[in-house]
Amino acid sequence: MTPLTVEEARSLRAKGEWQALVERAKPMSENELFADPELALLYAVGCRRVGDTGRALAVAGRVEGEARRRGDRVLVAETVNLIGNALFESGRMEEARARYEELLESASQWHDEEYSARASNNLGIIANVRGRRDQALVSYERALAAYQRLGNVRGLAETHHNLGISYRDLGFDREADAHFRRAIELAEGAGLQDVMALAETERAGLRARAGDGQLAAEMARRALERFRRIADPTGAASAIRSLAAAARVEGRDDDAAGHLDEALRIADAHADALIRAEVQRDRGLLLRDRGDTDAARAALEDAAAHFEKIGALAEAAAMRSITADFES
Repeated sequence: MTPLTVEEARSLRAKGEWQALVERAKPMSENELFADPELALLYAVGCRRVGDTGRALAVAGRVEGEARRRGDRVLVAETVNLIGNALFESGRMEEARARYEELLESASQWHDEEYSARASNNLGIIANVRGRRDQALVSYERALAAYQRLGNVRGLAETHHNLGISYRDLGFDREADAHFRRAIELAEGAGLQDVMALAETERAGLRARAGDGQLAAEMARRALERFRRIADPTGAASAIRSLAAAARVEGRDDDAAGHLDEALRIADAHADALIRAEVQRDRGLLLRDRGDTDAARAALEDAAAHFEKIGALAEAAAMRSITADFES
């Protein structure tokens, strides 16, 4: 088999075929892979997308040094953004925030709207995780305006998805659903399977919260199929968590427990702190409702520890409040 080329890697990335990208690069030697920093970066992007954040960080760290040595501004920006994303998923929020702020400052100096928008979007995600919803909305609106000027459909779709999450967390479910639907419309038109699956997962969660377990399950299954097709394990874990929420609404707690156990296994394998925290929160609440206090306490304490790790202090405090009630 011929070695992976930059052109092929670009094509696989554009189609969201992350697993294929990683598999094509695996037989290459280190010298072959790093002979072209862009090729190595695309491989790192693929590694991150299939849940191998450790490898993504290791490769991206080498690429960043070479990109800076060459003075390749675009490659530096792309690499810093990727490193920030991998740090975020590893739960290293302060380091991720620092890289996104670095990217925002550099992009502003370069008058590069696309990378300014990316940095703003990512800083909004961190602000939302930490409960700073107003700050998150400001960051997203700034990103949205830039993506609209650029005609960047992926950026628009991702930002509408993120806006939906913030409005959901603020309790505005109708506004949240409108943003998720807009994200799906944009993503569908551009063939962005990953963004479609993300927004479908969040819509499923909203439907479960509204008490419509059947529709929630249909949406979650559709999202799960998409995530599995593009080999996105952490996305799959989120969709499975939504399946569990749908099962709980319908009173199928055994099914919900099975789904959450599966999602936890995926989270364990891919070290995503946010997903692990969310899954353990849901497991703990289910175990509590089923009367298994010791197991519930262990799950909720683990959720609290992971929420604290990513700076979601309000969520962590809520978990510890629930476990404190077990003692009373």
